[in-house]
Amino acid sequence: MKNKEKNASEVTEEKKIVTRYDRKMEERKKAEEKAKREDRRFRIGCVIVAVLVVVFLAYSVISPIVKKYAAVNSVYITVGDYALTQQEFDVYTYTVYNEWLEYYGSYASLFGLDTSTDIANQTYSDGMTWKDYFEAEAAEVLLEYAALTDAANEAGFEYDTDADYEDFLASVEEAAEEEGLTVSAYYKEAYGQYATAQVIEEQYRFSVYAASYYDELYAGIEVTDEEIVEEYQADPSAYDYVDYRVFTLSAEYEEDADEAAITAAMEEAKALVDEFAERLADGEDFNELCLEYCAEDDTSSYEDDGSLLEGVRYSGVSSDYADWLFDDSREEGDTEIFEDEESYYYTIVMFVDRYYDTEINDEIYSNIFDEKLDALMEELTADYSYTFS
Repeated sequence: MKNKEKNASEVTEEKKIVTRYDRKMEERKKAEEKAKREDRRFRIGCVIVAVLVVVFLAYSVISPIVKKYAAVNSVYITVGDYALTQQEFDVYTYTVYNEWLEYYGSYASLFGLDTSTDIANQTYSDGMTWKDYFEAEAAEVLLEYAALTDAANEAGFEYDTDADYEDFLASVEEAAEEEGLTVSAYYKEAYGQYATAQVIEEQYRFSVYAASYYDELYAGIEVTDEEIVEEYQADPSAYDYVDYRVFTLSAEYEEDADEAAITAAMEEAKALVDEFAERLADGEDFNELCLEYCAEDDTSSYEDDGSLLEGVRYSGVSSDYADWLFDDSREEGDTEIFEDEESYYYTIVMFVDRYYDTEINDEIYSNIFDEKLDALMEELTADYSYTFS
């Protein structure tokens, strides 16, 4: 039993009584330690905030510098053997944008474009800003310029761009003066924040040289009379004119009519149109019959021989009866009734004449010319593509 005995000091230690004072001191000690931890956290937080503020301020100062350096020195787009920086390419992007504004500027808001704010911060479509859109358009222009320039150099084409540039510069100076800007400020307003006179001159001369060679190719395209005849004979319907008479009679039914009522109304309209056709076949006048059978509200449409349509091309005729009118077998006086099951009306058409007007030769010439020009440009640009860095 001796090994289980404890001395008096051990017993006293185990059974030491914790007084109210002891508990109070323990709580104070814990509170002091908590305060120290919170103070340490606060000081660390302040340091982090201070660091972030410094970083933010540094970024706000440095970021524009970094962006400008990249815009001026880094390759932004590559077309064939031509590598352009953003500063250089912006000349084309904003040229396309400015041309767009000339045509659609007054309707820009209808397209969802706010011309008073940066186009780079406005959405054109999913995943594309307005600047992306204009850059894509500008890339196509640059691609053609690159192909034309290479072809011009290969052909030994010579063109002095001095006079063009002097005219351009004079127009810029005039525009800048009208807006109360320096030429430098005007360039940035018109061609982007990185625009400079030197870069704009370089790209302007490049584009003028390419455009001049394009004019050279354009002037060299020929269209012969034989080609015009062949084009016409290949598809006469595309170029002929027709004269014809037309009358439309709609089924009359209440707005809330059911299918049975609509069917009955269509049958009634069909009976009237058949009657119209019978009387026409008996020799009565088409337009007089129109005035008799039309709804009261449509009377004015048929006054002054309003049923007669003259000089109409295939594209201007309703698809319901265009093929019928332009059928080679059509003869004067041929008549046909056409039903529109979706809109519930009948149309009676009488063929009068079909003919070719030599004035259409200009259109045929233009179509052939454009086809040749398009084919030439496709051949020139076939091996060219662009890549944004």
